[in-house]
Amino acid sequence: MKIYRLKEQDNLRSITIFHAMARLGYEGLVVVYPKETYISVGYFDKTQSIIDVDKCRELGIPIIRREVGGGPVLLDGNQVFYHLIMKRGGYKLPFKIEEAYEKYSQPVISTYKRLGIDVYYRPINDIAVKGSHKKISGQGAADIGDSFVFVGSILLKFDTKLMSQLFRVPEEKFRDKLYKTLEENISWVEKETGRMPSREEVEDILIEEFSKIIDFKGEGTIGDDVIELADKLKEEFTSDRVLFEDTGREHRAIKIREGLYVRNGVHKAKGGLVKSEVYVWENVIENVRIYGDFTLYPKEAILDLEEHLIGIPFEKSAIEKRVNDFFAKDGLDFPGVTTEDIVKSVYGE
Repeated sequence: MKIYRLKEQDNLRSITIFHAMARLGYEGLVVVYPKETYISVGYFDKTQSIIDVDKCRELGIPIIRREVGGGPVLLDGNQVFYHLIMKRGGYKLPFKIEEAYEKYSQPVISTYKRLGIDVYYRPINDIAVKGSHKKISGQGAADIGDSFVFVGSILLKFDTKLMSQLFRVPEEKFRDKLYKTLEENISWVEKETGRMPSREEVEDILIEEFSKIIDFKGEGTIGDDVIELADKLKEEFTSDRVLFEDTGREHRAIKIREGLYVRNGVHKAKGGLVKSEVYVWENVIENVRIYGDFTLYPKEAILDLEEHLIGIPFEKSAIEKRVNDFFAKDGLDFPGVTTEDIVKSVYGE
């Protein structure tokens, strides 16, 4: 296994290159950083359900699907990517995927600590800041060709404002709350330390730390075959056929960090629009707001409905049961709005 210092790459090669190297049988640690700003959606993401494609096109931000799971991420030149590629059977890999995440997260944790940030591994694929628990790195793993790949990035700086603009939400005014939630739950090196290290400095530290657990055999170079295949894969991974294929995944909420999701729902009932903002922590509704242009008597009852939903699992059956209990109350008048309407707003179709 070798170390590949690929520096800054354009034409989306910063993400396609590890796909190409894995297919062509390369092994080693790849450190690379992107020239462009772009969105990468996960292998199972339903792009048009989670990303505002029109906004991306308006801003000239490419979208590419990767062959690694996880949610959509905003990538740019303020990040240093690490891609570990290992042939199955040729290197002793942990038997369970969670064990692989934990093992290969250790060099990343050490890198952040050397940059002045105390972090920890939060299963299954986050690195978080101790104390605040803010996400500071997301990681992914997958089998590509005959290889296992483990990928992630060091966040030197992150544009939460831009990220909030690129998610698809039913109501534009929800973006401000989404931005605030991202700000409260995501961090980066400059934010934590007040210092912006060079990408070269971070690259050197990453290589030193990964070298403590893997015996690399010097530095390697990639051939023209890698670049050619990477560029072919870029055309495939950015094509409408691949980007907009129906993966069957339901995006009921936006993932902010491991365990934390937010949802903005809008459903048209006979009695008017039923809107909701839902905050879910570890699959439990932590907070919810229901509003719209419907009629409810007494109007204060909406607070009771919201309270009925806090603390229950973010599951359709649990939500239905609580909403049914609410509708069974005496003296309640909610014309043109049914249990199903509330559930569709809070949970989805």
